[in-house]
Amino acid sequence: SSDLRFAGFSFNCEIFYYKLKMSDSKKEDCKYGAECYQKNPAHKEKYNHPADNEVTKRIRSPDIDEDESNKKLKESPSKEFSSTTEATTEDTAAQSDDKELTLEDLNEAFKSSDRMEGIDEAGIQDGDIVDPWAHRIRFSQMQEYKQLLSDPKLFFKHKFCVDMPKDFYSFWDFCKAQTKEGAKPECLFEQVGLQLVGPFDYMAGKFNDAPLKEPGDYFRHWRFFYDPPEFQTVLVKKGTGIHYGYWRDSPFAEQCFFARNDAGKGCQFTIIDTNIFNAVCHFLDKDAEVTPFTKAKVSALKKSIQSWVAEKEVDVTNTAALMKERQKKIVCKTFHTAGLVVPVQPKTNIGYRPLMETDADLKKILAKIDEGHSIQSLMSKLQPIITAASIAVDEGDYGTSIELAIDFYSHGSPELHNFVRNLSVVGYTEAGHPQFLAILKAQLDNRRKGFKLSILEEA
Repeated sequence: SSDLRFAGFSFNCEIFYYKLKMSDSKKEDCKYGAECYQKNPAHKEKYNHPADNEVTKRIRSPDIDEDESNKKLKESPSKEFSSTTEATTEDTAAQSDDKELTLEDLNEAFKSSDRMEGIDEAGIQDGDIVDPWAHRIRFSQMQEYKQLLSDPKLFFKHKFCVDMPKDFYSFWDFCKAQTKEGAKPECLFEQVGLQLVGPFDYMAGKFNDAPLKEPGDYFRHWRFFYDPPEFQTVLVKKGTGIHYGYWRDSPFAEQCFFARNDAGKGCQFTIIDTNIFNAVCHFLDKDAEVTPFTKAKVSALKKSIQSWVAEKEVDVTNTAALMKERQKKIVCKTFHTAGLVVPVQPKTNIGYRPLMETDADLKKILAKIDEGHSIQSLMSKLQPIITAASIAVDEGDYGTSIELAIDFYSHGSPELHNFVRNLSVVGYTEAGHPQFLAILKAQLDNRRKGFKLSILEEA
C-alpha cells in the first residue's frame, strides 16, 4: 500500500540524513554504541562503540525528549527493515573509508532504494535531494487529484470553491445531445464565436492529462482582469473580452445569476438572467458573429435550446421575479454596477453603511492615479475613507469594507492592491465568505490583462 511504501521511504530518509550529519563530524563513534547490531568487520574497524551513547546525545535534536530519544535509539531496528538498512549502512560505511559522504552519494542511494516505488508518480525530479515530506505531500496531492477528476462536483468544490448549479449540468447534456458523432460538445457553438470555458473544460476532459497546478491557479482559470470573486466565467466570445458567467452573492448561494462583461471596455457587469440557457440565447441575439453563412446556424441553435428547455422542463420563466428580488437586497451599486448583496439585520440595520464619499467623488480621487499622481500624494484623501470603512467593520458593518475593496479592485490600479487585500480580509471574513477571499487573493497575486486566460495553456 502507499502508506507502507512511504513508511519505508521515510525510514530510509532518516538513515540518509543521519549519515550526512555523521560525515560532517570528525568523530568515529557508531550511532548505536554498545548496542550496535552490525557484524561487519569493516564497520567495527571504522567506528568506535562507546557504551554511554555519547554520539546519540551529540546529534539528537534538543526538541526531542531525552528519555524518549534514548529509548528509541537503543531499540533494535524492526525485522521489516533490518536487512535493507544493514546492507545500506555497510555499503555506505565502506565508501566512507575513501571519501566523505556527498549529496551525490545520497541521491544514488535514494534512487536505488526499493522503497522508492511510486515516487515517480508524484513528479519528483532526479538529481536533487528534497525533504522527504515533500515527496509524501506531492504523492498525496496526486492521489487526491486523481480522485477529484472522477467526480465533477468534488472537483468544482475543491478547485473552484463553488458548487455548479443544475442548469450548468443540464446545458452540458444539451451540448452532448446536439453534437454529431466525432465532434466535441464544447465546440457546439464554435461557428458563431462562442467558447465554453472554465468548468466546461473539466466536463470536456481537458484537466485529465493536465499537470497538477497550485491551488490559486485554478481560481484564476479564465478569470478576466475585472472579474470580482462573486463572478465565474463560463462563456467567452472567442478572441475578445466579452464573457458571461455565473454571479453568486454568496459562495453557498443556491440561486445563481448570469452576468456579462466586456473586459476590453471596463469593469461594468450587467446581470442579464438567472440561467445559462437564457444567457446563451442573449449571446446569440447580441454578441454572436452573425453572417449570411452563420445566420441559419444561429437560428437552429436557438430552436434547439427552446426544444430542450421544454422537453426537460428547465425553469427559465421566473427570471424577472428573481432578479427583482435580488435588486431589493442590493446595499450599494459599487463600481462594477452589478451591486453588492450582504446580509443586513432588519431591525438594527447592521451589516452595511455607505462610504463616507460618493462613488463619483471616489472615482475623481482615483482618477489622479491614472494621471500620474502617486498613492502617497493621495493618502490625505484616501486614508479617511479607509479608516471610516475599518471603523464600520468594528461596529458590525462589514459590507462597507467589501464595497471599498471592490471599488479599489474595479479601478484596476496595482497601487491599490494592498488596500484591496487588507479591506477584503476583514470584510469577507466577517461576512463568512472565505472562498471569495481566497479567489480574490489568487487573482491579485497574478492579475493579468488580455484574453488568453486558460491555465491549461500556461507553460
